Amino acid sequence: MDDDTAVSAQDEEEDESSLTARIDELEGKLVEMQILSEERLDQLMRCRADLDNLMKRSVREKEDTVKYASEKLVQKLLPVLDSLEQAAKHDEGQKVLHMQLLGVLFTEGLVPIEAVGKKFDPYRHEALFQVKKDDLEEDIVAEEIQKGYLFNSRVIRFSKVAVNKPLKAEGCK
Repeated sequence: MDDDTAVSAQDEEEDESSLTARIDELEGKLVEMQILSEERLDQLMRCRADLDNLMKRSVREKEDTVKYASEKLVQKLLPVLDSLEQAAKHDEGQKVLHMQLLGVLFTEGLVPIEAVGKKFDPYRHEALFQVKKDDLEEDIVAEEIQKGYLFNSRVIRFSKVAVNKPLKAEGCK
């Protein structure tokens, strides 16, 4: 049995050295994975910081856009302000001033809503009262009380109108 014992001892040594080699290999892989994990964590933290900075910059830019959005309009209205000063000195300047202001607002996308003679449209007109005119069809705007406006195709102020509701002829009974 000495041969068997010698073979068994040799097998144990081989198993032990194989096990030690396997442990060394796994420890090496563990170290590699820890290094990789630290690199990925560092990348993730950098990406998070970049995202935070991007979000902060986006908020600042949005605030600036809102803050200065009307600057262009105000600059266009400055000549109108000058004209107001001059019109205060002369009565005939009022019509010129009105046309100048309307022109500036028109270039910014403001369009008056046509109302008188048009069919009543609840999406553009606000009926304040009804009138009875036999020369107009029913539901036609007879009078405009206050002008309405579209801004870039969106109603920003409804036209306040009087709508025609003529008397209907009563039949004889």
